[in-house]
Amino acid sequence: MGVVAAMAVATVLHLAAGDPAQASSARSGLGLDIDYYTGPISRDSWLRMKRAGEQFAVVQAWGGRSRNEFAVSHLTGARLVGRMKTATYLLLNYDDKDCATYAAPVRDLRGRCRGDLIDQPVSGARWQVQQAFASLGDEAAHVAFVAVDVEWFLDGAPPTDDRSLAQRRASILDALDEIARHRKASVIYTRNGRRHWRDITGCDTPFDEENGCVQLRSAITNPRHPIPLWDVETGTPNLRGFHPHGAWTSRAGRQYELDRHLFGLPPHRTVDLDVFDASLFAPRDF
Repeated sequence: MGVVAAMAVATVLHLAAGDPAQASSARSGLGLDIDYYTGPISRDSWLRMKRAGEQFAVVQAWGGRSRNEFAVSHLTGARLVGRMKTATYLLLNYDDKDCATYAAPVRDLRGRCRGDLIDQPVSGARWQVQQAFASLGDEAAHVAFVAVDVEWFLDGAPPTDDRSLAQRRASILDALDEIARHRKASVIYTRNGRRHWRDITGCDTPFDEENGCVQLRSAITNPRHPIPLWDVETGTPNLRGFHPHGAWTSRAGRQYELDRHLFGLPPHRTVDLDVFDASLFAPRDF
């Protein structure tokens, strides 16, 4: 199949995903998530997303080692051109290492920061949340929530000793608390698989009695401000069929296709496709 024909078929298939018959309920809608690898997005691409029925955009603010230098333009384009409701996410590191140019990244052709990593100026997850907000500029006022991306992006598996697990659980709790200090709702992005929630936190079920797991569960199930789950399961754009794990018995978001080249994006530039419960993007009091 030719490139043009393949892109046309992919776009038609994604347009079909917007059919209410394909959605999990009237309360959910299509969305996408974008990071710095996507690069600049043209007005035409935003308009294509709008015509495809995309209602929500979640934009990376902190990518584990650096800010997303396109965060403001991504959020502004999604909101003003695509007419989407917006949110943001940050990928936590647990080793306190950052790009030397973390505030204004200088990248190689693969999108990685040039040069060696440096020690994080201030240790811990709170500083990373602060960097995420710094990357958002005035668009921070418009984001509905901040998702904490809990996944392992280093080579090799996460260390499983008690001290490492406790440190990572504490980092997640600190990130959630710092987001609340900025008066924003939190979401957790992770999956029930290797190198994600279970391996990173050591908390596998709602009944784990490890002290750190109890603290995480209490934060997630806080009746006043519960922390919803946005997970990953490739397939169709609906929220059904969730298998409970960690502290969650349901999900409010699902990443259902990864690394899709759509909407007239430049070659090798992609987005992930999602479906979200629309209530995630509703105004909330803090």
